[in-house]
Amino acid sequence: MDEIRIINQPDYQPSMATAINRRTNFKIENSQLITQHLYTIGKKDYVVNSVFDLGSKHTVIDGVKRLIDNDFDSAA
Repeated sequence: MDEIRIINQPDYQPSMATAINRRTNFKIENSQLITQHLYTIGKKDYVVNSVFDLGSKHTVIDGVKRLIDNDFDSAA
């Protein structure tokens, strides 16, 4: 597990830093790559999952176009 220290005061003092612990798990299920990022910030736990289709015929350009379209749709 990685530990990252962030500054939480204007004048940095190591004893006042907040620790962020991070762990990443990877697994493949049903032709999908699933990454699970586990974060502990202070005493609170967070989980962030990402799912990637390994058999997808879409290209990076298709993904960028979809993100731009979604951005335009949300702005309207």
